[in-house]
Amino acid sequence: MSLLSSSNQRCHRLLDRQYQDFLESLTALELEQAFACWQRFRNSLSKHIEFEETHVEPLTEAWEASTLTLIRADHSILKRLLPRLHQAFETIAGAPAPRSELVRQLDEFIKLRNVLQHHDLRENEHLYPLLEKQLTAERLRELAQAMDAATDSSRET
Repeated sequence: MSLLSSSNQRCHRLLDRQYQDFLESLTALELEQAFACWQRFRNSLSKHIEFEETHVEPLTEAWEASTLTLIRADHSILKRLLPRLHQAFETIAGAPAPRSELVRQLDEFIKLRNVLQHHDLRENEHLYPLLEKQLTAERLRELAQAMDAATDSSRET
Protein backbone atom coordinates (compact mmCIF):
# COMPACT_ATOMS: atom_id res chain seq x y z
CA MET A 1 0.00 0.00 0.00
CA SER A 2 1.38 3.38 -0.99
CA LEU A 3 1.56 6.52 1.07
CA LEU A 4 -1.36 7.87 -0.98
CA SER A 5 -3.63 4.93 -0.12
CA SER A 6 -2.60 5.26 3.52
CA SER A 7 -3.39 8.97 3.47
CA ASN A 8 -6.78 8.30 1.93
CA GLN A 9 -7.55 5.67 4.56
CA ARG A 10 -6.54 8.08 7.36
CA CYS A 11 -8.82 10.71 5.86
CA HIS A 12 -11.72 8.28 5.65
CA ARG A 13 -11.15 7.16 9.26
CA LEU A 14 -11.31 10.83 10.28
CA LEU A 15 -14.55 11.28 8.33
CA ASP A 16 -16.01 8.12 9.90
CA ARG A 17 -15.05 9.33 13.39
CA GLN A 18 -16.48 12.80 12.78
CA TYR A 19 -19.74 11.40 11.42
CA GLN A 20 -20.00 8.96 14.33
CA ASP A 21 -19.50 11.85 16.77
CA PHE A 22 -22.23 13.78 14.99
CA LEU A 23 -24.68 10.87 15.08
CA GLU A 24 -23.97 10.18 18.76
CA SER A 25 -24.61 13.81 19.67
CA LEU A 26 -27.68 13.97 17.46
CA THR A 27 -29.25 10.81 18.84
CA ALA A 28 -28.57 12.04 22.38
CA LEU A 29 -30.35 15.25 21.34
CA GLU A 30 -27.29 17.27 22.32
CA LEU A 31 -28.09 19.62 19.48
CA GLU A 32 -25.43 22.28 20.01
CA GLN A 33 -22.74 19.61 20.15
CA ALA A 34 -24.31 17.84 17.17
CA PHE A 35 -24.23 21.06 15.15
CA ALA A 36 -20.53 21.57 15.90
CA CYS A 37 -19.80 17.96 14.93
CA TRP A 38 -21.86 18.32 11.76
CA GLN A 39 -19.95 21.44 10.74
CA ARG A 40 -16.59 19.68 11.27
CA PHE A 41 -17.70 16.63 9.32
CA ARG A 42 -19.26 18.60 6.47
CA ASN A 43 -16.13 20.75 6.15
CA SER A 44 -13.83 17.72 6.16
CA LEU A 45 -15.91 15.85 3.59
CA SER A 46 -16.15 18.89 1.32
CA LYS A 47 -12.37 19.40 1.48
CA HIS A 48 -11.74 15.73 0.72
CA ILE A 49 -14.06 15.76 -2.29
CA GLU A 50 -12.48 18.99 -3.51
CA PHE A 51 -9.02 17.46 -3.13
CA GLU A 52 -9.96 14.39 -5.14
CA GLU A 53 -11.68 16.41 -7.85
CA THR A 54 -8.80 18.86 -8.26
CA HIS A 55 -5.75 16.65 -7.61
CA VAL A 56 -6.75 13.06 -8.33
CA GLU A 57 -9.37 13.12 -11.09
CA PRO A 58 -7.16 15.01 -13.58
CA LEU A 59 -4.68 12.12 -13.30
CA THR A 60 -7.35 9.68 -14.41
CA GLU A 61 -8.60 11.42 -17.56
CA ALA A 62 -7.05 8.78 -19.84
CA TRP A 63 -8.76 5.93 -18.01
CA GLU A 64 -11.87 4.22 -19.23
CA ALA A 65 -14.94 6.15 -18.14
CA SER A 66 -16.41 3.11 -16.39
CA THR A 67 -13.51 3.06 -13.96
CA LEU A 68 -14.48 6.46 -12.55
CA THR A 69 -18.22 6.62 -13.10
CA LEU A 70 -19.16 5.27 -9.68
CA ILE A 71 -16.65 7.42 -7.80
CA ARG A 72 -17.85 10.55 -9.58
CA ALA A 73 -21.45 9.50 -8.95
CA ASP A 74 -20.63 9.07 -5.24
CA HIS A 75 -19.24 12.61 -5.12
CA SER A 76 -22.36 13.91 -6.81
CA ILE A 77 -24.62 12.06 -4.38
CA LEU A 78 -22.60 13.26 -1.39
CA LYS A 79 -22.77 16.87 -2.59
CA ARG A 80 -26.56 16.59 -2.93
CA LEU A 81 -26.98 14.85 0.43
CA LEU A 82 -25.07 17.41 2.50
CA PRO A 83 -27.58 20.27 2.10
CA ARG A 84 -30.51 17.87 2.52
CA LEU A 85 -29.06 16.54 5.75
CA HIS A 86 -28.30 20.03 6.96
CA GLN A 87 -31.96 20.87 6.41
CA ALA A 88 -33.02 17.66 8.17
CA PHE A 89 -30.83 18.61 11.14
CA GLU A 90 -32.36 22.08 11.28
CA THR A 91 -35.84 20.53 11.13
CA ILE A 92 -34.99 18.27 14.07
CA ALA A 93 -33.48 21.14 16.06
CA GLY A 94 -36.53 23.33 15.49
CA ALA A 95 -39.16 20.66 16.07
CA PRO A 96 -41.44 20.78 19.13
CA ALA A 97 -40.72 17.04 19.56
CA PRO A 98 -37.10 16.64 18.39
CA ARG A 99 -36.91 12.92 19.19
CA SER A 100 -39.95 12.14 17.04
CA GLU A 101 -38.57 14.26 14.21
CA LEU A 102 -35.19 12.51 14.54
CA VAL A 103 -36.89 9.14 14.13
CA ARG A 104 -38.63 10.43 10.98
CA GLN A 105 -35.36 11.75 9.53
CA LEU A 106 -33.01 8.94 10.61
CA ASP A 107 -33.03 7.09 7.27
CA GLU A 108 -31.53 10.14 5.57
CA PHE A 109 -28.58 10.12 7.94
CA ILE A 110 -28.06 6.38 7.48
CA LYS A 111 -28.15 6.86 3.70
CA LEU A 112 -25.12 9.12 3.94
CA ARG A 113 -23.21 6.55 5.98
CA ASN A 114 -23.98 3.88 3.37
CA VAL A 115 -22.77 6.06 0.50
CA LEU A 116 -19.57 6.85 2.41
CA GLN A 117 -18.90 3.15 3.06
CA HIS A 118 -19.41 2.17 -0.57
CA HIS A 119 -17.33 5.11 -1.76
CA ASP A 120 -14.49 4.15 0.56
CA LEU A 121 -14.50 0.60 -0.82
CA ARG A 122 -14.45 1.83 -4.42
CA GLU A 123 -11.50 4.10 -3.74
CA ASN A 124 -9.54 1.48 -1.81
CA GLU A 125 -10.21 -1.34 -4.25
CA HIS A 126 -10.12 0.53 -7.57
CA LEU A 127 -9.07 4.19 -7.70
CA TYR A 128 -5.97 4.28 -5.52
CA PRO A 129 -4.54 0.88 -6.61
CA LEU A 130 -4.78 2.04 -10.24
CA LEU A 131 -3.03 5.31 -9.38
CA GLU A 132 -0.30 3.37 -7.58
CA LYS A 133 0.40 1.43 -10.78
CA GLN A 134 0.40 4.57 -12.93
CA LEU A 135 2.32 7.17 -10.89
CA THR A 136 5.90 7.39 -9.74
CA ALA A 137 6.72 6.96 -6.07
CA GLU A 138 7.63 10.65 -5.90
CA ARG A 139 4.29 11.74 -7.38
CA LEU A 140 2.41 9.42 -4.99
CA ARG A 141 4.35 10.93 -2.08
CA GLU A 142 3.49 14.49 -3.24
CA LEU A 143 -0.20 13.65 -3.49
CA ALA A 144 -0.16 11.94 -0.11
CA GLN A 145 1.41 15.01 1.48
CA ALA A 146 -1.18 17.26 -0.16
CA MET A 147 -4.01 15.00 1.00
CA ASP A 148 -2.61 14.93 4.55
CA ALA A 149 -2.37 18.74 4.52
CA ALA A 150 -6.00 19.03 3.36
CA THR A 151 -7.08 16.53 6.02
CA ASP A 152 -5.09 18.31 8.74
CA SER A 153 -6.60 21.67 7.82
CA SER A 154 -10.09 20.19 8.11
CA ARG A 155 -9.34 18.97 11.65
CA GLU A 156 -8.73 22.55 12.75
CA THR A 157 -12.10 23.92 11.66
